[in-house]
Amino acid sequence: MLVLRMVEEQFHRDVEDRPIREGRMPPELLRDGEIEYRQCPYSGTRYQHANPMNVSALRQTSAHWDEVVDALAVLRVAYSDARGGYRGDVMDVWRVSQLGSALPWFYILREGVRCPAYAAALAKATLGVGIWGQRVFVKMLGERRLPGPVTSQMIYDTAEETLTLLSSHEVCSASEKMMLKFFDVLVDTTIVSEGRGETAALATKRDELLRFGAHYVGFKQWLWTYCLARRFLYADLIAALGPREDLAELLAAGVEPPDFFFAEPANPERLPLAARTQWFLGLANLVIPFAVDRSDEPLREHTLKLAKVMGEEPAPIDDVAPAIARAVGQFAALDAIHGDVIATVEAGFRGEPSPVIDASVRDRLVGSSPRALIAALAPRRWAELTRP
Repeated sequence: MLVLRMVEEQFHRDVEDRPIREGRMPPELLRDGEIEYRQCPYSGTRYQHANPMNVSALRQTSAHWDEVVDALAVLRVAYSDARGGYRGDVMDVWRVSQLGSALPWFYILREGVRCPAYAAALAKATLGVGIWGQRVFVKMLGERRLPGPVTSQMIYDTAEETLTLLSSHEVCSASEKMMLKFFDVLVDTTIVSEGRGETAALATKRDELLRFGAHYVGFKQWLWTYCLARRFLYADLIAALGPREDLAELLAAGVEPPDFFFAEPANPERLPLAARTQWFLGLANLVIPFAVDRSDEPLREHTLKLAKVMGEEPAPIDDVAPAIARAVGQFAALDAIHGDVIATVEAGFRGEPSPVIDASVRDRLVGSSPRALIAALAPRRWAELTRP
């Protein structure tokens, strides 16, 4: 399955034989000395930071700079045309960044070729913009206010403020000047593609690229919302069963996808069911279809279904506490929707119907599945709920 390959394959290299994931590639797949690190000389949060910057990736980006910014302009214009306009707000900028992150996978999975160097370089740059967008959005949720107008300087300043330019093992290797020029393409609609180098061919694949990218974006939003929903279930179970090691491990698992951040109310187990639906409706409404053929519309519908499930009280189970019965019933419903989402994304990637999505596939596409725990809480009801 293409969606499994996208999540699990970490070995890919571009046409220049550079690792697409750079320092995030598993160490056993990296070659000695192929990533050159240096201490960062740039001002701000990165200045002489203990974590180094990847100058090898910077060299590749600099070598393909014209194509990188040209491709970004192609993606922004394609997205704007599909949406019927471009507001250039945080979510618009985030979605366009995700189209950049999807581009290597479009070549690898859809085109069946090695990723061009410009696309690999673009994806590394847009990864940072995507992380910025997530940080700012979560900050908006916490503060319940919108940020000011999104400008290149605003993106840079808030990236510094939210420590987006720092990661657990390295810092962003681009200079402030380079970043501002890159951000200009995301916010200035007068900048359009000039058809430079390999990016000239992107326009001929625009609809197919948008379909692939729209499913990529919607799938990441689904994984995030589904991850947050499961955490509500764990909080309910801890309230009903008391502290347990297996539940603690599930809660301690990282956010999914890994370039997202947790966004949840304090003490979610105390939130009434109706309020839970409203919370998840707010997240579901961020899923905006923009594939030209509208094949990604089900992803919004599936995420809206998740919001509805989180406000439902499933049927009681004999000799089982209501909170446990609710967690069992809700997880069964969420797991079924998860399978529908995967099928939709797989079909979007392929451009044709997808294979059957069984429980093993559904679990491989989340970092930590509670399936065994949930099934053990009410075996008979679980068997009834999951019977084919």
